[in-house]
Amino acid sequence: MIVVAGGGVVGLHVGMALAGLPKRPPIFVCEREPSLGAHTSGRNSEVIHAGFAYPVGSLKARLCVEGNALTYEWLGRLEVPYRQDGKWIVALDSDDLPALAKVLEVGAGCGVPLLREASAAEMARSEPACLPFPGVVYSGSSGLMDTAEYLHALERYFSAQQDCYFLAPCALKAIDPEKRVVTTTRGAIDYQVLVNAAGLWADEVYRMAGGPRAFRIKPFKGEYYTWRRGPVRSMVYPVPRRYAPGGAEDARQVSCMGIHVHRAVSGDVFVGPTQIELDWEQKGDYRITTPREEFAREASRFCAVRDPESLSPAYAGNRPKLYEDGKPVGDFHVVREGYHVHLLGIESPGLTAAPALGRYVAGLVGEAMS
Repeated sequence: MIVVAGGGVVGLHVGMALAGLPKRPPIFVCEREPSLGAHTSGRNSEVIHAGFAYPVGSLKARLCVEGNALTYEWLGRLEVPYRQDGKWIVALDSDDLPALAKVLEVGAGCGVPLLREASAAEMARSEPACLPFPGVVYSGSSGLMDTAEYLHALERYFSAQQDCYFLAPCALKAIDPEKRVVTTTRGAIDYQVLVNAAGLWADEVYRMAGGPRAFRIKPFKGEYYTWRRGPVRSMVYPVPRRYAPGGAEDARQVSCMGIHVHRAVSGDVFVGPTQIELDWEQKGDYRITTPREEFAREASRFCAVRDPESLSPAYAGNRPKLYEDGKPVGDFHVVREGYHVHLLGIESPGLTAAPALGRYVAGLVGEAMS
């Protein structure tokens, strides 16, 4: 058997990619929670990212750009609601203009399509309620999806493939790497290859499997508020934190786009996310602690907020940021160690990169099986 630990968007795409391998054994995707998307997959902005925010040559940039096109293909195939109406990246003041230029420079280096400079007049026609900005970039390949429906559609598709089984709840309790046996809450499973796509708990699975490196996952909380009658029509983002002065030297900022405003596929308008560094053991802490006033202040950088009481706490999610020897890594880390394939630090843009990650992992599993 092939066992995939983790039944989020990434684990399901891995399972689907593995289902296409020739002469492969049965595949079991094991999800620790009874419901889909209980953690990272179901607690994010639902944004389909373009890939301009990540370092040129990084795995995040490469798999995000590849995954962007693949994600739209899968959303169409599975008939999941989505919108590809683009993203506005804005310079909030003149000091942001060099960082905005960096968006175009890095985007070109990463091969991001449909990324261009836009005029203030063009943005005003699309987002008339927004304030005037000294500079604007438009990302035409960015979009939004219904993540809950995506998860359920992926699970249905995977489970319909021959000898493919989705088990939930089914948590890993122990791994014997020599005998290649994983003990779960549903019993023991022999495996030929084990794929670790456990998200926030991928470091724990790595250690169970006898991984020799000092990897740890630290949760970084992102909180969201809803904005009742918020006037934004699509997505309006500040320049990524990494392009601000000193940001490129801080690996914790690589996936941080800053607090933005967007209208979800559902029609609800959201403000967020924050980025709050939690303690190592707070992976399941989804409390919202940032006051409404701070979200109102952030939203007012984009549009006038006439009634702060129109903002209400919505939800929070934790990014699984990867550290090694106590230092942030800043990129996806996907590695095969014998008969184990580990996906570590799969934070944003993991939702977008998931189908490309699936293909990448399928290649590594093919090597392990041969």
